[in-house]
Amino acid sequence: MDRQLEIINRHASTLPIRIDQLIRDLGLRYIPDAPLPPNISGQLKLLRNGSYEISTAVGEPVTRQRFTAAHELGHYILHRSMISNGVDDDTKYRSTSAGDFYNTRIELAHERQANSFAAQILMPEKLLKEQIKSTKSLRELAQQFNVSPQSMRWRLKNLDLISFVADDVPARAYAF
Repeated sequence: MDRQLEIINRHASTLPIRIDQLIRDLGLRYIPDAPLPPNISGQLKLLRNGSYEISTAVGEPVTRQRFTAAHELGHYILHRSMISNGVDDDTKYRSTSAGDFYNTRIELAHERQANSFAAQILMPEKLLKEQIKSTKSLRELAQQFNVSPQSMRWRLKNLDLISFVADDVPARAYAF
């Protein structure tokens, strides 16, 4: 775990966070734009050689694929003992029977943990505070971090930093 934290921290200093390279540096395989089952956004699966692979769905925006990849990495880091052969997440980040790896051990609390992990990885608090000094717009911050405005809003609210930027993006029904 110390080695993993060291690798994660090394990636947390340059914008935008290279989630693809972070995943690879942690020894996992990453496949963006994968042909996943309908309504599945991401998947973490155990490979025959004992390593893991993270896939994100073809056709989804890059910002969503990045968040999904970080979410699946969260499952790998936080919930690996519960993963077995894998886990997949639908468009609401819930394991579902619609995918190849429906995992009933992964509960809503675990999905929330993976979401929080993804937000912390893609939008590190230290970098956010640095960028807020010169960036006044939520939309601009989201572009700098290569995340959706909705994800940025959620992260800023959770860090109690939302009042430091102009919220120039209409609220949407989904959070990511």
